[in-house]
Amino acid sequence: MYALLRAAAGVALRWYYRDIRIEGVERIPRGRPTLLVVNHPNALVDALLVGWTVPWRVLITAKATLFRNRVGAALLHWLGVVPLRRASDERRSGRGVDPGRNSDTFRAVREALARGGTVLIFPEGKSHDEPSLAPLKTGAARMALDARDAGVRGLVIVPIGLTFERKDAPRTRVLVQVGEAISMDAWQPGDGGRGPEALTAQIDARLRSVTLNYASNDDAARTIRLASTIAALLGDVQPIGKTDRSLHVDAEIARRITDLSTQLTADERLRDSSDRLVNRLEALEREASDRGILVEDIGIRVASGPALRFIVREGWLLMLGGPVALWGRLNHWLPFRAARLLALRSPDGASDPAMRTLVAGAAFVLITYFAQTAVVAAAWGADWAALYLLSLPIAADINFWLSDRLMRSARRARAFFTFRRDPSLQHRLATELDQLRNEVIALDRAADAFRAVAEF
Repeated sequence: MYALLRAAAGVALRWYYRDIRIEGVERIPRGRPTLLVVNHPNALVDALLVGWTVPWRVLITAKATLFRNRVGAALLHWLGVVPLRRASDERRSGRGVDPGRNSDTFRAVREALARGGTVLIFPEGKSHDEPSLAPLKTGAARMALDARDAGVRGLVIVPIGLTFERKDAPRTRVLVQVGEAISMDAWQPGDGGRGPEALTAQIDARLRSVTLNYASNDDAARTIRLASTIAALLGDVQPIGKTDRSLHVDAEIARRITDLSTQLTADERLRDSSDRLVNRLEALEREASDRGILVEDIGIRVASGPALRFIVREGWLLMLGGPVALWGRLNHWLPFRAARLLALRSPDGASDPAMRTLVAGAAFVLITYFAQTAVVAAAWGADWAALYLLSLPIAADINFWLSDRLMRSARRARAFFTFRRDPSLQHRLATELDQLRNEVIALDRAADAFRAVAEF
């Protein structure tokens, strides 16, 4: 059942987000006691992403308030979710904070780790819409130290950073980055520091290395938008069949912009050059967008030969994959549509639309799968029913892939016809793009030189 739920969650995730890239999954050891520490920007979606990333069963810790409903609590316990009673919830309830309130949870985690299991915890202690990590609680560190003191050997703490292009918007990109692990066998607090606090500080540093952190939402939005434009500016024109640019590229450029910002404030000349460059970048992106053109498509070839090959190739793919994609769309349209309508009802935060859509979508997909499979089994037997059930997620994947490809093809065709009608437009935009590319590289080098001088 866990595997089936994981598969359904994967279908829902790939339906809602068009590109989910996972980097460094080989850093998560199988069969070795592992504590996964993950940032928490998108409520239950975060747990679904980690569960889909790790191809074996994960013990999940969750706030105890989710267990108030008896039916929900029974389901969560059945899936192996264990409750964490937060001090803030205890205070709000009017009860005193019991220091031993999580003893059962610590024991369950310790036993799972002793068996070589994998445990997930969100050390921020809450999901939030802030553009930076919240101060970490010491729970993850105390769990790791508790397990080590109980004799668990080989324990590692593995940080996982979740970065969303726009967590509330369908068909956007997600990046899952697995960072460098902390080996508890060799870990010591050092400098006379207290164990839980010192380990929490190290977990915080490891998590910040795989997440983006900003002082305000405005800073985050501006930096991410600028990073996306620069990534498109520096990249080559890619074939339609190549998958979307990974959010990793944008995230690395965003980190570089953040690093440079502190240097630019110290040098007025560099800061003025940076401001002029940003204004020109935004003007180029705005003009291209107004004409329905992506920055990365400015350099496409508009000769008749490439256009003919484009038409033949995309038409052939549509003929082959279209029927399967249509089958996948028909089988999933109703549960996904119902989930989306449910999700848009009175959201309380930016994470609500995605969380509600994915949770409801996964549930509705499972119900639909079971209902259809039962009908097939009654009509043609268990073997055909098993094959039918297997075909459903495959058809869904083909539908997602072909739909995204058709959208990319439509955008590329729009750019082609625009430039065919007005060749001077492409020449002007391409010239501006080349100049901006050179200026971005020159500014980056100048900032590096300034930093080297300042450090010297």
